Amino acid sequence: MRNLLFLLAKFGGTILFILLEVICFYIIITFNESQGDIWKHSTNLLSGNINQKVQNTSDYFALEAINDSLLTENAKLLESIINYRVFSKENEFQEFEAIDSNFIEYKFLPARITNKTFNKRNNYITLNKGLQDSIKIGMGVVSSNGIVGIVKNVSEHYCLVLTILHGQSRISAAIKNNDFHGTLMWDEMNPKQAKLIGLPKHATVSVGDTIVTSGYSTVFPYGVEIGNVQDYAPLPNEDSFEIIVNLFNDIPAVTHCYIIRSIKQEEKLEIELGVEDEF
Repeated sequence: MRNLLFLLAKFGGTILFILLEVICFYIIITFNESQGDIWKHSTNLLSGNINQKVQNTSDYFALEAINDSLLTENAKLLESIINYRVFSKENEFQEFEAIDSNFIEYKFLPARITNKTFNKRNNYITLNKGLQDSIKIGMGVVSSNGIVGIVKNVSEHYCLVLTILHGQSRISAAIKNNDFHGTLMWDEMNPKQAKLIGLPKHATVSVGDTIVTSGYSTVFPYGVEIGNVQDYAPLPNEDSFEIIVNLFNDIPAVTHCYIIRSIKQEEKLEIELGVEDEF
């Protein structure tokens, strides 16, 4: 009680002044129409601005969920496109839509990049998917613009991807529409270019041809676009071409990827391993 009296004695004048100001302000806006309209307009502007700020903040924190939803939808779309290409090179999409799920060979899992390098001789990226998401070493990784790399290592919640911008990267690739294939390697100089070697000299090659995955490995399905032919020339003393490929995928700019799971991978590896053992 003593402290309260001391507080009133010290700040009583200020408190009384503020109280009288509030009462006067209330009387003015209540009994004067023009001042009341100004007050209502001002409070509406203020509350609208505050609500907008709150909504913007809420939308910002919801972006991650929206983005994940879009990635899932994109993964389903890519899954349909790739499986259609594998199922048939003809335009029989209605037939493909009606086929049994046993014909679906590839599943796509969206993932976000949590770390990456792109200015070294050997470049990697880290994705936020791991063993708990059934990710395994050797799975292919793509983005909406083309191939990214191959899973090199896996932990419980993350995986490390050896990108196509790596000195040890080797991807089986082909010329779209004629299926002459070779091995795609990085030239270790330009992050936008790679080279395709091993195509026989009788292969039909033209500048501008699209290069895609060949589908001959268990890592990537047929038809994932890689780039287009910028230039080509026969290798000296060899019966094959070296092709300079402009990559569609700008790896340094990629933020999200899709990990490919081949449903029939183990079956294919098992039968091919059996052939190798015989010889």
